[in-house]
Amino acid sequence: MGLNVGCWADELQCTPADTTYSCCVKQHPTAPQSCGASTAGAEAAARGGLSGTNVVVGTLVAAATISSDDEVLPAKTQAAVEKVLRECAVKAHEAVNRKYFKGDPTPAQCAEIVERDAKGTAITTRAMQLGKQKHVEALACVSDLLSKFLSGRFSMEQRYRPNPTTRNLELVSIEQYQKLLRVNQGKGLRGTLVPDVVIHSGDPLRIQIVYDFKFPCLRRNSPTWTVYTQADHPYRDRTQGDVYEEFLGPTRRVTPWEIVR
Repeated sequence: MGLNVGCWADELQCTPADTTYSCCVKQHPTAPQSCGASTAGAEAAARGGLSGTNVVVGTLVAAATISSDDEVLPAKTQAAVEKVLRECAVKAHEAVNRKYFKGDPTPAQCAEIVERDAKGTAITTRAMQLGKQKHVEALACVSDLLSKFLSGRFSMEQRYRPNPTTRNLELVSIEQYQKLLRVNQGKGLRGTLVPDVVIHSGDPLRIQIVYDFKFPCLRRNSPTWTVYTQADHPYRDRTQGDVYEEFLGPTRRVTPWEIVR
């Protein structure tokens, strides 16, 4: 995939927000590898498979650093990000399925109860268990690959607290989260939002686009947003996606097969 930088002619000036590396890439858009980017991706891409994602580093790294508007993610950068997300979703989906079934599970296997509470009530199905493990695998993959060309421009599972009145966002640190979790049964965390992947300008509060992984156990099942059903929840009867769109901005669901709103 060639790198067309003609349309970025007006965006090649370095700004105070640029790192030394990103400034170098802007000044050498046709040869970002001269700034220290890995060139191994081109060879890996020829071999196919997930390793092909590394081509992003060699050919699309310039797109990730060339933007004149912090609120708008350039189309080429978004394409590079979504290539990573899709391929990491596929890798996680296939790896976890192979671990348990050496292939795709059946409907009966997806519905299997794997955890019950003290009263014997089912609380975890195999589908839920697989989804959690696939999330872990996918996020590790995404963190590794995005750091090669979008370092400092993405967050993983960052917790946000939106103010419903001012619509301002506040970052909730790990320390704050742990403290709130221990107080009043964690009710202080109600209303906070934790998207899987946030692409931003370099400031996690200046969000450009949000992605959330969804792993239906069966391909025929559509990816669905969680609905907040608790009676005292601030977003009661609304979907996770609707709330993300309102407070965080453009939001997409990522599955092993597609990326959808």
